Order: sequence, then structure tokens, then C-alpha cells
Amino acid sequence: MILSRTAYRLSVAVATWAGLSQAASNYAIADIFDPKNFFTEFDFFSQADPTNGFVKYVDASTANRDGLAGFAKGSVYLGVDHKNTTDAGRSSVRVTSKKAFTKGLFIADIAHMPAGSTNAGSCGLWPAFWMFGPNWPNSGEIDILEGVNTQANNSITLHTSGNCRMTNKGSLASTKLSNADCFGNLGCKQDTAVANTYGAGFNAAGGGVYALEWTDDTISVWFFTRGSSLATRLSRDANNSVSDTSSFGQPLATFVGGDGCSIDGHFKDHNIVLNTGFCGDWAGKVWSDDKTCSALASTCEEYVGANPSAFTQAYWLVNSIKVYQQDAAASKGGKRKGMRFAA
Repeated sequence: MILSRTAYRLSVAVATWAGLSQAASNYAIADIFDPKNFFTEFDFFSQADPTNGFVKYVDASTANRDGLAGFAKGSVYLGVDHKNTTDAGRSSVRVTSKKAFTKGLFIADIAHMPAGSTNAGSCGLWPAFWMFGPNWPNSGEIDILEGVNTQANNSITLHTSGNCRMTNKGSLASTKLSNADCFGNLGCKQDTAVANTYGAGFNAAGGGVYALEWTDDTISVWFFTRGSSLATRLSRDANNSVSDTSSFGQPLATFVGGDGCSIDGHFKDHNIVLNTGFCGDWAGKVWSDDKTCSALASTCEEYVGANPSAFTQAYWLVNSIKVYQQDAAASKGGKRKGMRFAA
């Protein structure tokens, strides 16, 4: 059979990914975090922001009192203060799972993420859905959904201790590896180019489902937009019966370890985190480089502090986060009772 160049490249890519994913099989549900148990399974972080953001993370009682965390539209709501001006950092929420995980399949059904109604309306924001281990960066960090300011597409990044270089063999052709060295604050980042994976586009499409697979050899991320067959199956999944990732297709981004980086040696014991930051070491640092944002104020902090109404859409709506493992016998899904929160 004679293939066109386009078809040949696609067949090679699919074959490559199929080879990389052979080890992924027989997943069983280990934990489900959703409105029934989310606030008993996640802790509120209320210390100073490690990334030097113009943000004040609040504890659970404050979040509950001020309507920054709770439930909305049947989903878990995690928001920010959008009523008050401030010169001391905008109040926000950062939550961390009590349980830690090493490897597995993580499925997050997210209906809304912090963003403006347009990408230009997201100036100052730095939202993230991510995972990290103890003694950072020695146990690694995986940034699944992250970006800043007017960014339109998702950035997927790994951070590790030294001696870890990754390739992105198997990623979509449109996804670009901007740095191969995963060490420290910069990390190894892949910039995606698929529409509706982040920000205003993500929200306009009704959000979607992110999937992360972490194995001995690869760390891979897929995105399924709302209404797609896979998003529907994974979000409903009443039987929690995802057996493997063979039907997921080519990943949005995949990081391949091997000789350049031992994944087992650099990633372990990760807690799941959702937060909404402002300014700081990324959004604030690149403020002057963003013509749209820098036209609003001379600094990120000045703009965020003086314009609370700009952040009415800066909230997460999470339907569920499911964790699948190849040996799930030790965990049966955690507690299934709710904590009283009112958004």
C-alpha cells in the first residue's frame, strides 16, 4: 500500500505512540474526588506563596465565609475575591490532596477554569492544575494545565532535580518542546497549539477532560473537549472501568525518559494541587512583554490590586478528579461524605 507523506507521518506517529504505551493496561479505580468528598480529601494551603505572587491564599473557614470555595452548578467551586481592591495581594484558594500518588492514570473533568471572558481579560492570572512531591524539586512536579496572562493554549511542564533531560517523542506534531532540561524553576516545557485547551476558549467550549498517565517510561497528557466521545465516556464512566489508554489516541504532550532521565528516580509521592495565583515569578515577570496587559497598568500588581471586577470569571469548577492505578487493591475511593460549604 502506498501512503501519502501526510498519511505516512501520521501512521508513524500512531505506531510510535502505540509502542510507548504498551505498558499501560489493567487500570482500576483507586480514588474519586468530587462534590461528595472533595473538601474532606483536600487541604487548604494558607502560607505565603512560594512563587512570590500578588496573592493571599486563605484557609478553609475564610474561604467558606467569603464564598471563595464551595459548590456551584453541582461542581466543586474554587474562586478568588472579585469585590475588593487590595495592596496586599488578592485573596484566592490553593488546595492540595491529602493523599500522595506515585504513577497512575489521573482523569480530571473540569467545567471551568480561571480566565477572563476573552484571553485579554486574563491579565494577571496564573492558574494551575498540577502535582508535586516532597523536597521540591527532588521528587518532581508535573504541571498538567497552566498558563499566564493572555496565553491561549496550555503549557505542560515538568520540574525535577538535576540530571533529567526529556524528549517529546510521541507528542502531537503541533506541540513544541521549548526546553529539554527539566531542572529547577524553568523545567522542560511543552507549548501546545490545540484550540480550547486553556483559558477563555476552554471555558467557552464548556471545559473538558484532561488525562495524565505516569508510567516508568513516560509522562503523557491528553485533552478531550466537552462533547467529544472520549470526554463523555470518561466523565460519566459510571463503572470506573478505564482499562488502558490505547483508545485515547496520540497525546497532546508526552515526555519520554530513558537514558536521559529516570522517571522513577525523579518523580514520586505527588499530591494533586489546584490554585489560582496572580503575578509572581511567571505572570508578573512577563507582564511588560505582554502588550495587551502592560497597556492596562505599569505592573501586574498594580492592575490586579485595583481591578477586582476583572476577576469575576477567575474560578475553577471541577466535576471530578479520578485516580486509576494498576494495583488499586489498597485504596477503595476514600470517604464519600461532604463538607458543608456554600459558594
